[in-house]
Amino acid sequence: MTENGKGQTGVFLAAGAATLVIVVLFSLWSGPDAAPRETDRTTVPARHSSRIEEENFFLYFAERDGRFLTSEERTVSTAKDPWQLSQKIMAALIDGPDRGSARTLPAETRLRALYITEPKVAVVDFSREIRGEPRGAASELLTVYSVVNSLSVNIPEIDAVRILIEGQRAETLSGHIDISEPLTPDMLLVR
Repeated sequence: MTENGKGQTGVFLAAGAATLVIVVLFSLWSGPDAAPRETDRTTVPARHSSRIEEENFFLYFAERDGRFLTSEERTVSTAKDPWQLSQKIMAALIDGPDRGSARTLPAETRLRALYITEPKVAVVDFSREIRGEPRGAASELLTVYSVVNSLSVNIPEIDAVRILIEGQRAETLSGHIDISEPLTPDMLLVR
């Protein structure tokens, strides 16, 4: 081999080593811990932001005379996420009113699960305490629609609400109002 051939081999080896270094550095830079690329961020729907904002919403509690629902405005810090806002609305509804209204859900009630399905139905699973002590049709009607209205009016991704008790479908809460199918809001009950 000539002296010139040895020089060309050295150049090829150096070029190969440089290429290997570049490949290793690129794979480390674009590995699983790398920052998301622009294409990764575009898969998140534009209407859902992870930025925390103040959100106003209305809860529906019973009037003191127990004949109608009345609204109470609240403000909460939340991301623009319908599921997270739904959770906060249900927690506030269970906590009860801040003003002179009457609670519609027994204080012992627990929210077991909540999810939003297609087409725009919220499924809300309560503990058995939602049944409360024996009550009449008017009280049961206000309990059911305080939940339905509070979710449907405030969250555009929800048009109807299905109420479950202990993970099971129920015909009624206490024998009066049919909750076996998803219910849409009834604003005629609000004064």
